[in-house]
Amino acid sequence: MKNINYDLVKLLHTTLDTIWRLENHYIKDASAVKCHSEPALKKILEDEKKHAEMLREEIKMRIGGNTFD
Repeated sequence: MKNINYDLVKLLHTTLDTIWRLENHYIKDASAVKCHSEPALKKILEDEKKHAEMLREEIKMRIGGNTFD
């Protein structure tokens, strides 16, 4: 696999892991203690979801263009 393709997959994996952690732990933990950081964490989650979609589209485009090898 070319480095760029590996990089995109690895970045998507890391981003999805961050999304999962925010949704399942970080935001809930902040909410439980009424932390002032909860809005910031929700904004980060929103941004990470956009990044995941961008990466998904990039990988899809590379697959469609037969450059995902």
